[in-house]
Amino acid sequence: FRVYENDKPVPIEHYFKWSKTGPKEGELVFVTGHPGSTSRLRTVRQLEHERDLAFPTFLKSLARRRKAYSQYAARGPEQARQAQDRLFGIDNGLKAVGGELEGLQDAKLFDRLHGAEDALRQRVALDKSLAKEHGGAWERIASVQDKLARRHKEMSFRPLRGSRLADLARTIVRYVVEVKKPNEKRYEEFRDSALESLHHRLFSPAPVYPEMEEHVLADVLAEAAEELGSDDKLVKLALGGKSPQRAAHELISGTKLADPKFRRRLIEGGREAVESSKDPLIAWARRLDPMWREIRKWYEDQVQSVEASEGNRIARARFALLGRGTYPDATFTLRLSYGRVEGYELGTTKVPYKTTFYGLFDRAASFDNRPPFNLARTVARRRNKIRMETPVNFVSTNDIIGGNSGSPVFNRKAEYVGLIFDGNIQGLVWRYAYTDDVARAVAVHSRGIVEALRAIYQMDDLAGELMGT
Repeated sequence: FRVYENDKPVPIEHYFKWSKTGPKEGELVFVTGHPGSTSRLRTVRQLEHERDLAFPTFLKSLARRRKAYSQYAARGPEQARQAQDRLFGIDNGLKAVGGELEGLQDAKLFDRLHGAEDALRQRVALDKSLAKEHGGAWERIASVQDKLARRHKEMSFRPLRGSRLADLARTIVRYVVEVKKPNEKRYEEFRDSALESLHHRLFSPAPVYPEMEEHVLADVLAEAAEELGSDDKLVKLALGGKSPQRAAHELISGTKLADPKFRRRLIEGGREAVESSKDPLIAWARRLDPMWREIRKWYEDQVQSVEASEGNRIARARFALLGRGTYPDATFTLRLSYGRVEGYELGTTKVPYKTTFYGLFDRAASFDNRPPFNLARTVARRRNKIRMETPVNFVSTNDIIGGNSGSPVFNRKAEYVGLIFDGNIQGLVWRYAYTDDVARAVAVHSRGIVEALRAIYQMDDLAGELMGT
């Protein structure tokens, strides 16, 4: 990366200063950071499975879980407080997966993906050596999607996920078995590299609310019974002849897993302690674990391994034909993205390239300062000190994904003009393909940061340090 001034190269250390003006519409900007994970090398058949089965099922289940938490929250102020974080997480999941599904349902985008795949397959077929080594990869992946579709409901509803206490029981039952295996033969989440964070979750003193756990577990069990049928082997084993509500009540009211000290004693006692435990939730997880392991093994052997090996074949063929004209999926490695600062049209609305403090206060006023548009008291009190025309955020066509939050945005002069913190909902499809029609990266504006530091938080020294004054 080189910086030029009047067509002459300038030492880069003279730059990377804070921009006093920020970006203008149409300006070329760059983002440097570590994008986390994309799935742009997945085949059309894989994306069709996610579009037609996986995402709709997940969203339906998530919406059901949201309803269950909302019903619990309606019981009173304390219940509403307990459910608040869960509801926030669910809403975030609905937004994220809903946005990805919306992108995959875009016929224009999907036609583009079809065309690109067809063109690659034709080129592979014309090259005898590539055709021999990689030609059947797409068909083998397609066959796996057919298998996955046949067991889709089992994969979706047999895990019985949703209750924190039930998940803790499952983890403890597996932990004492997995950690005795050689590291490379364990489930990935139980390998040595993951144990520190796993211990943090297992022994966390964060409060658990039994009333809420019982309500949610009952809903999880009821959903499994409705979707899989009351004669399903796992459903029958999970319910033990009881109604979902009764089973959940007995499991949650009788367990001691809400106590982190009890969880620690089980782990430290090892397999013997867990297998002899009379705790109803631990005993429940022990009964179900063989079936959970069976479906996981089937998925890893029959689906995941094939998708990985055949996906690698396609990636090698792609690189052989396209070379550096293409790039691999994001894996948290450092990348430099370029794009332009641009607004976009959404239906009949022209979305501007930037927002201002005027808009921030107007949004709050338009919604009577109700959540989630209410202003913090610190911000509201400083209204008369803020230059309201100052930009707060801006959007650009830079190619980003999760992991880019906090990435700096800079211009051709190597001046910082903002910080990435989000993407619009239309940009969620970037997990599968890049498009700049309406998808945008969202960054906080360099002027907005300085204005907030000075006018709202009264951090003049820090603002001056950023501006070099």
